[in-house]
Amino acid sequence: MIDPILDFIFTNLDPLIRIIIYPGITFIMLFTIFAVWYQRKFLARLMLRMGPVHAGKFAGWLQLIADSLKLLTKEIIFPEHSYKKLFLLSAITLPVIPAAAIALVPFAPGYAIFNVRGYTGILFLAIMSLYPIFIVLMGWASNNKFTLIGAFRTIYLDVAGEIPLFLAALGVFVWAGTYDLQDIVAQQATMWFVIPQFLGFLVFFISYFAMIEKAPLDIPEAETELVFGYRTEYTGALFLDTMLGDYINVLAWALMMITLYFGGYNGPAIFADPVLNGAFWILFKLIILLAITYTVIISYARLRIDQAIRLGWYYLIPLALLNLIITVILKYVVLEGGA
Repeated sequence: MIDPILDFIFTNLDPLIRIIIYPGITFIMLFTIFAVWYQRKFLARLMLRMGPVHAGKFAGWLQLIADSLKLLTKEIIFPEHSYKKLFLLSAITLPVIPAAAIALVPFAPGYAIFNVRGYTGILFLAIMSLYPIFIVLMGWASNNKFTLIGAFRTIYLDVAGEIPLFLAALGVFVWAGTYDLQDIVAQQATMWFVIPQFLGFLVFFISYFAMIEKAPLDIPEAETELVFGYRTEYTGALFLDTMLGDYINVLAWALMMITLYFGGYNGPAIFADPVLNGAFWILFKLIILLAITYTVIISYARLRIDQAIRLGWYYLIPLALLNLIITVILKYVVLEGGA
């Protein structure tokens, strides 16, 4: 009786590792813990403070665990006139969207949670386009004027940020001649696409802050104006769940940027195992990108909603279209035409 069980375990060991350990649930949760701690300590250094120091020896690395336990023991309060089922469902579903998109990102040659080939780049963007919808549902279901304003701001910001970001990613797809993320990373073994797609990268990078809702484009939350935006009515474990979704969202878009522009898992061979080598370079690039992200967050003031919309429609979308035109000319006229 035990032999079939062992055969099943060893036959499916690699998929189980990908789903449970790396780059699956365990990695995502550990990243969330690290990202919150890293943000607190990094921003503290930039502001000449110490950050968390008491919970956890020296570095305060247990502070997030303490905060999580505190939130888990707090009461979940449903607003009296809220749409309770939608209020609950939208918050619970929020972290699932970026986690599902991460399943398509290659972490080593032929190594992803959902190891398929084909239109994975388009599928990633399609899945991530659902994320703002659940934010809107959270704000609307709360039936609070502050959360409703945050929900509407999410719609405005989504149009101004998501369209140029998708157009910038389309420039990479055209340059690579494929929608397959594995092929896109493989083509960057000799040259990262941030070089031929630098204009598209700038558009993607600016739009990235709109998609992760961080300053200077954290308009849907806007603590100084909207209490905490669409999250205002969420308490206890539900608030913790929305914050989990927030950091998984950052992870998803950061991994996509690394995949499209910075060579993904490519890097000098430090480990003989390609999975370990890919994991090292993905994590190394991820930490650098997080440091740049947090530096931008603390360096710029929040834009007004009209300024954010103007940035997207008047500058980012035209620049993304210009990048797409230049890409088509370079690839199909200059390079292939010359060949």
